[in-house]
Formats: sequence, structure tokens, C-alpha cells
Amino acid sequence: MSTQGSLPPARGSRRAGFAIALAIAAFVVAGAGFAAGWLLGGRHVTVAQRSPSGELVAYVLEARCAVGRCQSLKVGTGSAARVVQTLNTESEEATEMAWTPDGGRVGFLVNGYQLRVFDAHTGQNLGAVSLIEPDRSPSTRVARGVTFSNNGAAVTFDDCPRVHSGCRPGVLALRLTKER
Repeated sequence: MSTQGSLPPARGSRRAGFAIALAIAAFVVAGAGFAAGWLLGGRHVTVAQRSPSGELVAYVLEARCAVGRCQSLKVGTGSAARVVQTLNTESEEATEMAWTPDGGRVGFLVNGYQLRVFDAHTGQNLGAVSLIEPDRSPSTRVARGVTFSNNGAAVTFDDCPRVHSGCRPGVLALRLTKER
């Protein structure tokens, strides 16, 4: 019961919040990629993309850590998602990702120029390659729009100025070997 001049208690606000969270999770599983930055228990997802088969999701989870802010590069779904690498965002930041067409590998673009590739099913680090050579720190050029070729042996990307518009296309052949 409300008193004069006060608002009645909100009804169903917890259910509405849960419905919104459920809708976002469904979008990640059913939709393509997004960069919405939605909250997840005090942490937030900065970028996510489902695999071509829809079986897995790769995402970047950002949270506070002992050194300030850290990003966890994760692959999987629900509680089965595994951290494939953790980045200290003081010096490293993942901004996008790309899947091979078969969904067997996923590449995270770190600092705008380095592609780090992981086995999507085991989480094993398959290697890293610089798509562009940074001209200084921070680089004035960044890679954007990373896409694997049909057989996963090459990567196409746009070589862009960090601030201004106008990108030029780039292509790089990949020869990844498993780390020992």
C-alpha cells in the first residue's frame, strides 16, 4: 500500500530485468556479432560473435583485476566457456574477432594489429601474427574487418588510420604452428 505522495512498489521489475538479460543472451547465441558492452555480474562483454555453425560463442569479458582492468578472451557457451587468454588492458586490448569458416579456429585482434589464433574446441594457442607493423606505440594504423579465407589459410583485413577514415585492403597468408 502506498502513502500519499509516494510511488507504489514496482511490480515485476526483477522479472523484467531477467527478461532483458535473457533476450541479450539469446541474441548472442542466435545473432551475429555485437559490441554492446552489456553487464554480466560486475563484468561486461565488450565484443562477441557466434561460430559459423552456431555451436560456440567467442567473446571478450572485461572486469577489474589486480592491475586495473583485464580482459578474458573466452570461447564456448555457458559454464563450459573456457578462458583462452587473459589480457592486461593497460598494455593489450582485444577489439574484434573472426572465425574460420569451419568454426575450428577463432582469431582475436589485439591492439589493432596482432591476430591471436586459438583452437575453438581445445582452447590451445595456435599462434599470433602481426597483420600490420605498428609504426609507433600506440600505432597510428590499425587492422579492422578481419576475415579468414574459406580454407582458413589466409586473412583479409582493412589497414586503417586509427583516427581518420579511409582504409586500404590488406591480405596475409597464415602459417600457424602449435606452441610447444
